[in-house]
Amino acid sequence: MEVDNVITLKNGKKYLLLLESELTLEGYFLAVLLDKDEEPTNTYTVLQEIHRNGKIFTKKINDALILNELLVDYRSQHDDMLEEDKTE
Repeated sequence: MEVDNVITLKNGKKYLLLLESELTLEGYFLAVLLDKDEEPTNTYTVLQEIHRNGKIFTKKINDALILNELLVDYRSQHDDMLEEDKTE
């Protein structure tokens, strides 16, 4: 899984991966739900990337402690991107 890619979950919902982070050696992504026209909605989620038996699975994260840690990192990444845009 990579940032800026669209993934489709088992339930058929599509998400655009916006930011990536690593916590305790596991990969996590901030993702936005896409509508039927593949346009971003106002629904965001954090997905954990799980590697098992040579396949990649995703799991929605609801644990508040993990979310708080990741959101600090995502906010920092977002702020860095805004700063880069200002200098260009």
